[in-house]
Amino acid sequence: MLSKGIHLEKLFDYKNGKIKQGLGIGTKLDDYLRYKPRQLNIILGHDNVGKTYWINWYFLTLALKHELKFVMWSGENQYWQVLRDMVQIYSGKPFKQLSERQISSYTAYLEQYFEFIDNSKLYKPSELFELFRKSDADACLIDPYTGLDRQMGYEGNYKFLNDARQFCNETGKTLYINTHPNTESGRSGNIYPDNHMWKGHLKPPMKDHIEGGKAFLNRCDDMIVVHRLVKHETMKYVTLVTTEKIKDQETGGSITGFEDFIFCEFNQGLGFVIENKDALKELRPREQQTKLQTNEILTTSEKLRRLANETPF
Repeated sequence: MLSKGIHLEKLFDYKNGKIKQGLGIGTKLDDYLRYKPRQLNIILGHDNVGKTYWINWYFLTLALKHELKFVMWSGENQYWQVLRDMVQIYSGKPFKQLSERQISSYTAYLEQYFEFIDNSKLYKPSELFELFRKSDADACLIDPYTGLDRQMGYEGNYKFLNDARQFCNETGKTLYINTHPNTESGRSGNIYPDNHMWKGHLKPPMKDHIEGGKAFLNRCDDMIVVHRLVKHETMKYVTLVTTEKIKDQETGGSITGFEDFIFCEFNQGLGFVIENKDALKELRPREQQTKLQTNEILTTSEKLRRLANETPF
């Protein structure tokens, strides 16, 4: 049993507005999503919409801004490709324009923050949790949940989620789980109607669409949905992010409104830009900071407007 009165300090901090906020990245995303320790977070999205790329950018930004360390297990991606994308985002230059010296230097720098678990083996959840425990990382990634050697069905999902919650409570680490929606989410009922500006395109999955059922929504702290209109002529370059659950809003973050998306501009593969804000601008190698300060960052919509007016940018 906990001793009586041990929570008084926290209660006083709340009364006096001293509750510590979660960590942000310096963009509008911070209004909705913050990194917090000891959390169980779910990321939901259709296949092939760029979830992993967005996750890698978000983790990279948190790592460089706040000295956070991540340990990642990805059953569907090659780690050299993950590092390639991270090096390109960090450098602010297309990867093939980098010298071998730059690639070596940037890779060594980024590997201080990222540890990768061998994905040639099929892991049971308990095996992954044990590897996560041994790491000095602040946060862990399972990508995807369906890639684990696990017990199927309702009971199996709840056992995994209970074990995941226990892991977070005991270690203080934050666990992110990348998940897919069920088959229903891709059917015709989840297509934008004719009267919508994105008519005919697949909608983002709803929180209830998560494969494995509502157990994930019930047990998680935060749920993030990542989506992209992959066949839209212009919107295919914009990643749409919503927050469907933020359990503790006192420490930062909130739930996005209905069709109130956070627009993450692809920025030609150099890291996302949100409302003209590049969170990594001041964190890139020194030679790139100078170049970026002289280049105007335009949103996709602004580029299209200028093109329409035949104005060069």
